[in-house]
Amino acid sequence: MGLAVGKVSLEPYNPKWAEDFLQEKIELQDIFGKETPIEHVGSTSVPGLSAKPIIDIAVGLDSLDEFEKYRPIIEKLSQYSIKEDSDKDEWLVRKGPEENRTHFIHVLDKNAPRFKNYIKFRNYLRDHPDTLKQYENLKKDLAVKYADERKKYTAAKADFIKGILEK
Repeated sequence: MGLAVGKVSLEPYNPKWAEDFLQEKIELQDIFGKETPIEHVGSTSVPGLSAKPIIDIAVGLDSLDEFEKYRPIIEKLSQYSIKEDSDKDEWLVRKGPEENRTHFIHVLDKNAPRFKNYIKFRNYLRDHPDTLKQYENLKKDLAVKYADERKKYTAAKADFIKGILEK
């Protein structure tokens, strides 16, 4: 499991990804507390969907400002790094070295649209196999086109995702 920074490579769905998430969730509960919503999101959370072998996790805080109280704990743990230029509505915590990132932990306001959209999109794909296949075909085409340009790969999926969220 894992992928080098900037690379795009898809693997067939692996049920072990759900197990990997559950193990990581336990570790994250030690940091954020058992009451904090911690959700497996992204393509590895959708049975049957090919994905980059990186586990995406959404952690929902009462406020994004609350992250500052967890920062010192995360900074002491060598397996994690905080992306200092994270998006304005998210703190991204990465697990694994640059040559083999294994987890992306998206720390968000649990009441913000972005947190809710991660879950809505995951659930929609789980419930709509035809859409899952369309998304998988798109991902496979883009993975070939942007094998060394992960930002472009991600951006090229945005319209499809937006269309699903609008449904």
